Amino acid sequence: MKKNIILLLFISIIGVFSLEIFASKQIKRLITRNGFTKDLIIFYDRYYKVLHHLGRLNEVDANNPSSLIFDEIGNGESHILVQGDSWAEQFRSKKSQKYLQEYLNQQKQYKFVLAGTGSYSPSVMTSQLNLLRNDFNFNPDFLIALIDQTDIGDELCRYKNLRKRVQGKIIVEPEPVESFEYNASSQIIDNFKMFFSNHFALFKIAYFLKNKIIHKINKNNYKLRCGKNQILGPLKNGIKDHEKLYIIEVLSDYFDEAFSSSNLKELIIVTHPHKKHLSNDYIFDVGTLIQEAKEKSIYRKKIKAISFSEKLKKYSDNQINEIFIENDPYSHLNDDYFLNTFLPHILAEID
Repeated sequence: MKKNIILLLFISIIGVFSLEIFASKQIKRLITRNGFTKDLIIFYDRYYKVLHHLGRLNEVDANNPSSLIFDEIGNGESHILVQGDSWAEQFRSKKSQKYLQEYLNQQKQYKFVLAGTGSYSPSVMTSQLNLLRNDFNFNPDFLIALIDQTDIGDELCRYKNLRKRVQGKIIVEPEPVESFEYNASSQIIDNFKMFFSNHFALFKIAYFLKNKIIHKINKNNYKLRCGKNQILGPLKNGIKDHEKLYIIEVLSDYFDEAFSSSNLKELIIVTHPHKKHLSNDYIFDVGTLIQEAKEKSIYRKKIKAISFSEKLKKYSDNQINEIFIENDPYSHLNDDYFLNTFLPHILAEID
């Protein structure tokens, strides 16, 4: 009897040991397949709690976690910071960085800090600017803020209930664990924090499987809060008076953060119409809110608002079609127009 118990115990130990090895291999495969590093996950976990989300984990340089927030070009002492959503993110493309480097070859006193991130809007930009100054020592002399038309919908639908003022500073909390909104990322962060922990592999796999089951249940029960209709709706239908006042307040907070440092010489705000603005299918332009917020600001003399709307009214239908990416509901710009018209016009505004 004693021998049988010892044999059973021995077999059980071998079984558990074998399962631990198998689980460990599966975790390594998951980590390798995703290309994440421990430092990358720690970095994301630290900052997304105040920025709602960072850059795309599957596209970033895993060995350079700060590229989740920004890229740097040049060595000049005068910093030019670019903020905004996917329109500003286009500054970070290889073609754009090549153009910017050529600009810096002539203007060696400057350095670009490119912090554009998909779906950002003034609330998140306000928090991001504070972090760039205090955690990464970027204190820009010039701030280029690309405020897209979709920022109205983002502010009203995505971020309003997640926006908080903590110790006098604006933060935008991440989506709740059960959320399936665009850029919800808590589950993947939690899983990989566990994978890189010191727990046994079997415990890690059990945690992963539990999360997977919860994820499936939540997904089946979740109703999307902010889809395309909610984000683009304000452009098509306009906004209510209290929503207008809220957006102006959000912009005012951004201006306050921007000029909280005397180092900032100028804030350049850039807006561009969507294709449906030019066909009169959209009735509302974010530029009107920016202009009103600027006029109310004590910093208005240091704020330059640049709009492409009037210029594009002179374009033919064929020219307009060549500006925007075909069939893109968010009207992103084609590379040719971005590099040869949009980008040069913005850089020319730097005094």
